[in-house]
Formats: sequence, structure tokens, C-alpha cells
Amino acid sequence: MRCPKDSCEALRCNQLLDEAEKLIDNQGVVSFRFAQIAKQAECSTNTLYKYFESKEDVLVCLFLRNTTSSRIPVFISENPQFNIQQLSVLPILFTFEVVKRSPIFNILRVVSINSMFWQLASSEKIEILRHRVNLFWSCIRAPIEEAVAQGELMATEMDIKELVQSLYFFLAGATSSYESRLMDECYFTPDDETGFRHISRLMNRYAWKTPITQEMMCDMVVRISEFLDRGEGKVRTCETCLATGKRHDCRG
Repeated sequence: MRCPKDSCEALRCNQLLDEAEKLIDNQGVVSFRFAQIAKQAECSTNTLYKYFESKEDVLVCLFLRNTTSSRIPVFISENPQFNIQQLSVLPILFTFEVVKRSPIFNILRVVSINSMFWQLASSEKIEILRHRVNLFWSCIRAPIEEAVAQGELMATEMDIKELVQSLYFFLAGATSSYESRLMDECYFTPDDETGFRHISRLMNRYAWKTPITQEMMCDMVVRISEFLDRGEGKVRTCETCLATGKRHDCRG
């Protein structure tokens, strides 16, 4: 039920989460049983209950350690040349690339933020989840506010709120549709070029001094892919999760 207090506890907690992720890989998020985690990790159920109250707690923690909000600041620090237009579309592009590489992440995202699910988790996990969801919203909003402050975007407070919501809702719908694989191509085309067109149209409805272009986004996706290929984005630990929880936005 509680987060680890030291490195030894963090090691055990991560081991349990690793085994849970393997179970999801093999059985799916619905079918695996809570008690199986302890068996797979070769520990007692008492040890399992030390960190997790229920299956819902485990799934929330798996989502938390995979969130893009813990990786975006590292990527930004490696690319200080990005202008405010690039930073404004970064959270959307970065999340798309992670979803392409990790179907589990997208499943966990959809399940974890469902109110019928997260309300069954322990109060501590709910509070961390709530903070992380709002942290990602800040990843989208903060650069747009900065663009206004720099004079690169002419927008009112209402414009900012509408744009942030439009980007977030587009991301949520597109990633869910991409992973489901149920829609015919006449309804949904899951390619980068189509996604870039949607994003640029959403962004350029507002008065940017320099428009958001598909070419710019294509270059960014190449950089994001290289970053993820190198593995810096694969560090999924309790320490990283807890450090992320101390931030107020994705800029670190």
C-alpha cells in the first residue's frame, strides 16, 4: 500500500512489478490474478501486501512507472535547441512514439484512468495517480503558456484552455484507436502523416507567429525514436516515479 522507503524496498517493489508486467504480457490485464505476482516473484503474499493492497494498486503503479512525464524532461535536457513551437507539440508526439513501442503502456493508461477502476485502488496510489495525470496536462499547457509569454502565440486564457483540451482529447482518442485495431481504414488511418495533419490543424487554428508544420514534427519524431532506441526512456523504477512526483510540470 505504501511506496518503498529505501533502495532495498525499491528493489523488491520493482521485482514484483516486473513479474506483474510479465503476467499481463502472457495473460492479459484482465485474466491475471493478484496472488500470482507473489508466486512468480517467489515471495510471500505478506510481502506483496506490504506494497500493494490489490490488483488495482499494481496496475496503477505499472502505469506510473511507464508514464511519459518521467521521460520527457530527460529528452528536453538533451535537446536544448528546441523552440517553443517544438516544445508545444512534444508531449503529443512523444506519447505516440511510446504507445507504438509499448502496447502494455497504452493498456495501462486506458485502464488506470477509468474511474470505475482507479477508485478501487488504495488512497495513496489514487493521490499519486491524480498528481501524475495533472502533471501530464501541465506538460501540454506549460509550453503553450510560455509561447504566449514569448509573443509567439496570441491567445486568451480561454484559447489556451481550449487548445490544451483539444490536444489531450485528440491524443487520448487516437492512441486508444491505434491500439484497438478494430476500425477500418476508412474511419481511422494510423500513420504519422495523418497524425501530423491533425495536430497542425489543431494548433494552427490559433495565432502562432510561426505555424506548426508537419516537417517540423517529422524531424522531432526521428529524434524521439533515437532517444527511445538508446534506452534512456526505459528506466522504470520506484526512484524515478517518486522523483517525478515531486515535479510540478514536465520541465523538471
